Parts: sequence; structure tokens; C-alpha cells
Amino acid sequence: MNFQSQGVISLRIKKALVRINRISAWVLLVFMVIYLVTGYAWSNRIIMDTFQARQLHITLDHYLMVFFLLHVLISTKFTLLRHRVGHERLVDLALIMVGIISYSLVLWID
Repeated sequence: MNFQSQGVISLRIKKALVRINRISAWVLLVFMVIYLVTGYAWSNRIIMDTFQARQLHITLDHYLMVFFLLHVLISTKFTLLRHRVGHERLVDLALIMVGIISYSLVLWID
């Protein structure tokens, strides 16, 4: 693989990451609204059945964490690239490790 083809792949990956970042931000917004409403319904016993609110609220934890990590880690990658901090492959590896460790801790705590 020559230098030009690596640039094309890198550009495609960056475009895909931008798209994933935007989608994850919108999904995160929707999930956060549902999470807040179900938490409010669960604690104040209004809007919906308490059991249903609790189940929805607890179920959303893992999904929120996945989309939060996607959004934050991709945004962090682009910020570090923009400021030319670190080597790109090392930054990618470090961010992937942070994501894996963070999600593992959430699973462990749960």
C-alpha cells in the first residue's frame, strides 16, 4: 500500500468517524431525555408506572455509556489531531484502551 492509498483510507475513516460521532450525539440526546424522564417518573411516581420507569431507567445505563464513550472518544481524537498532540496511532490506541477500561468498569460496578 503506497502513501496515497493510505491517505484515502485515512480520509474515509475520518469521514466515517465524523458520521458516527454525529449519530452518537443525537442518539445520546434522545436517550438522555428518556433517562431524565424515567428517573423523574421513578422518583416522583408520576408520568408512568413506577416499575416501567425503573426498568427503562436501569436498562438505558449501558446504552448511554456506549454512546457517551463513542461520542467523547471520537471528539477527543479529533481535538488531539487538531492540536497535533501525540502520534496518531498512539492516540488511537490510548483512546481505545480508555474506552475498554471505562466500559469494563461500568460492567464491573453494575
